[in-house]
Amino acid sequence: MKAVLRTGIQPHTMAIDNGRRRPLHLRLLRISCALALLCLLVAAVPTPTRPDYDSVYPRYSNQEIHRAIKWYAKKYRLDPALLRAVIKTESGFRQHAVSRRGAVGLMQLTPATATTLRVQDVYDPIQNIRGGAKQLRHLLNLYQGELPLALAAYNAGVHRVKGHKVPRIRETRAYVRRVLQYYEVFRSHPQPSLKNKNK
Repeated sequence: MKAVLRTGIQPHTMAIDNGRRRPLHLRLLRISCALALLCLLVAAVPTPTRPDYDSVYPRYSNQEIHRAIKWYAKKYRLDPALLRAVIKTESGFRQHAVSRRGAVGLMQLTPATATTLRVQDVYDPIQNIRGGAKQLRHLLNLYQGELPLALAAYNAGVHRVKGHKVPRIRETRAYVRRVLQYYEVFRSHPQPSLKNKNK
């Protein structure tokens, strides 16, 4: 009876109301906390977006890429299988690959290297292949045709390849091994000629 006088509500009604309804200010507080948490999650979790250059730069077909590989391999006196092995190791043939260190494209040219090689658009796969082939030829000339040294310099930089030895950098040694393995595979299974494909 005392409870009825104080609240003006029957005791059994109060128990049911507490289970179903909360005061308005508690509901609003709960909703605003949920919205704030949702906003934090949206702001904190990056959403995957397409790179800006995806719509600007053309994607080339596999045939066009293989034609460019053959063309620049011939121009810079390289085995096309070697060029393919470097591309496979560097980018996995992803035309617009960008490494966390800022290397770009099929041959993973850094902006500084691209400038030195006079590559105007490092994001263009054909120009990227040209620059990488030119760099490989330069390194092979520099190291008198020693392929492991040229590959080590392509990966780690010329300043790290000293004393005619592959530097003791785990990543570089693994890189050289991987390229040489792919090179053997591509040499034993040459790319079929485009003329045969059309017949």
